[in-house]
Amino acid sequence: MISDIDKEVLILFGKHLKSLRLAKKLTYRKMALRCNIDYGDIQKIESGKVNITILTLRELAKALELAPNSLLDFDGFNLSDSR
Repeated sequence: MISDIDKEVLILFGKHLKSLRLAKKLTYRKMALRCNIDYGDIQKIESGKVNITILTLRELAKALELAPNSLLDFDGFNLSDSR
């Protein structure tokens, strides 16, 4: 079972991913085409419902034209931020 802290990390990661996607002006579908991940799965990741693998992290970073480690830098986000 996933802990509350782990759930929070997934939600914060999802918020960060969404902000990066929107900054690049990418829809879910455009993002999905760039990284070969179903757009529904991207929605689940952004809402914190999915714990992704390193390979998925790499694909998401590639789609955003960023280094994978930049997707993990979400310290500036908190749960009270709007989604």
